Amino acid sequence: MNKKFIISLTTVLGIVGSFIYQSAFAQTNELKALQVNIFKNGTYFIAKEAKASGDVAKFPVPPSPLQSTYWIYTTKDNKINRIDVLTDTVKVSKKTFSLNDYIIANKGKQATITYTFGQNGTVRTAEGVIKDFLFNMLKLESSSGLPLFINMQNILEFSLKEKENLKFTTDSTMRIAKVYFKQTVTDEPILLSYMSSGIQWLPSYSIRLSEAGKLQLEMKALIENYAEGISNADVVLTVGKPQMLYGTTIDPIANDYFTGGTGGYTVNPVYNYGAMSQQSAPMMMYDNSAVSEEKSYDGYAGDLNYTYNTEGEKTNDLYIYKLGKVSLPKNTKSSFSIFSSTIPYEDLYEVNINDYVNFYSTQSIQKNDGRYFDVYHSLRITNSTNFPFTTAPVFVQDEKLNPLAQDQIKYTPKGSKVKVQLSKAVDVQVKGDETELSRSDNLKKFNNAQYRKVTIKGTVHLENLQDKNITLNVTKAIMGEITEVSDSGVITKPGKFTGLNPNTSSEWNIELSGNQKKDITYTYDVWIYAGN
Repeated sequence: MNKKFIISLTTVLGIVGSFIYQSAFAQTNELKALQVNIFKNGTYFIAKEAKASGDVAKFPVPPSPLQSTYWIYTTKDNKINRIDVLTDTVKVSKKTFSLNDYIIANKGKQATITYTFGQNGTVRTAEGVIKDFLFNMLKLESSSGLPLFINMQNILEFSLKEKENLKFTTDSTMRIAKVYFKQTVTDEPILLSYMSSGIQWLPSYSIRLSEAGKLQLEMKALIENYAEGISNADVVLTVGKPQMLYGTTIDPIANDYFTGGTGGYTVNPVYNYGAMSQQSAPMMMYDNSAVSEEKSYDGYAGDLNYTYNTEGEKTNDLYIYKLGKVSLPKNTKSSFSIFSSTIPYEDLYEVNINDYVNFYSTQSIQKNDGRYFDVYHSLRITNSTNFPFTTAPVFVQDEKLNPLAQDQIKYTPKGSKVKVQLSKAVDVQVKGDETELSRSDNLKKFNNAQYRKVTIKGTVHLENLQDKNITLNVTKAIMGEITEVSDSGVITKPGKFTGLNPNTSSEWNIELSGNQKKDITYTYDVWIYAGN
């Protein structure tokens, strides 16, 4: 029994919107993606393979390969003689996108057409074989062999008496690379590789506080693919900042015009980072990998602190995560879990005190007992994993998944420490005051002016209003020379400076018990203007 397919006027628009244009190159060698190396700056490196037979093979040139990254390789026994790149006409197979496409795809099939005719809109029905589509006119051939032309705009209903075709072949122009071999080849393996823009990965972290001194750090990667469809290829994510001098400059091989006097090597400064230089030999493919898991997870209320990691390795100055065989459809975003690890941390309370007196300029000390300095609570995390942390946002939660903060983890090599700021610590209060101790009668001449040395003592008042013990890191900056500090503070002075007063600083790590008050002190010398 014949299958009947009917399209009413109201469903024509549905066909136009629902059939997605897809193309496959009928006259070019089929390329299969082997590996995709994705960078954080919107560029990616892709390697594809194909089989070629005969004296010449044709490959489609990607629309936007980056400068000098487009290469075609073969084996040493069957060398390439030359490669011509030109705009050529090829047969393209595509899915039906409109009613016009549908009619072209079903030439030679029996159809029944209901349409309107004349100024009065008389409804007629015609049967025949679809012969062609010409200038918005459908050409039917009746059983008597006579042609009938019907305006597409007048069609009310269209039906087939047999199974429909949803694809058709048409001519299309595109950039083609013709590869000429020095000798005739049979099933010769070809490797084609290039870099392009339109695929990137965006990392993000999650921190869950679990127990004292330990937290669960998890990273995921969001891959955005707005360049080309990728099917079952090895996908690699890269951490690092390799040199990419020409950025997103397009290779002249993709352009159908004369490059001109620049030679095609104009530096594009937009993306001079975060991509990979082209290898001059066929690249080594990475082993397949999968996510290995060790976890005890029993629903939402169970243990969330399981660990897993994605296989990775260091290569030169870069680190790569290997996701294994992955398909990435075009115009999609896909999220992948990269690792989850229990790592150590320290609670860190910090306060940075500026030179609020600025005695060099003011030559006076203004009392302000109501001035408090902001104290911040941070987590100082030790990277105890075998891979670096890449710069990315981080969301922090407590053990009950209550939100605590959002900050950023910066690039952190393994074994190093990084700080994640949680909030202002309003229950740790810090204020200070300064007192002039002495003024020297001896003047120093500098740049035709006289200066007098003043010695000042400062006191920082610390108070922990919490019940728990904390370590408070205090730094104090001065326009002057700090000469003495209490409580094992560390003084930092510049190696060289111009002028009379160096910028010096001191730092303390003070242990404060719950509800404890403590004062720390510093003394510094500052030269002030005393006249000409």
